[in-house]
Amino acid sequence: MLQVMKLNKITKTTALTSALGICLLVSCSEPPKPTTPALTPELAAQLLNYDERAQNFITHVKKQNPACEFSMTLPDQVPPLTQIDLGHIVQCSGRPAPLEFDASATFVYDAASGKWTLKRFSS
Repeated sequence: MLQVMKLNKITKTTALTSALGICLLVSCSEPPKPTTPALTPELAAQLLNYDERAQNFITHVKKQNPACEFSMTLPDQVPPLTQIDLGHIVQCSGRPAPLEFDASATFVYDAASGKWTLKRFSS
């Protein structure tokens, strides 16, 4: 009987020590890094719509050819990208725009704010 009590006491102590060790390990590990959300074509278009320079450019282009608009084909974003460079982002009637209407943009993910931003627009 005494031997069974000692065995129970050892088992409880071992279980308690294991549980404390696991809690300590979990609490001391660093939090998981946040994942970078994918840049969607809709978000990219929205960022261009909020950029004054991009809006002035597309307004000028549409005066010359009303069928022109921003059109972006985004790359595969696996693994997550933090910067995306896009060239030839203007199309006219579903075709690449003439050279005088060509534009490019760079989008970057700002980890501090947790948002995608338009870093550069050039025409």
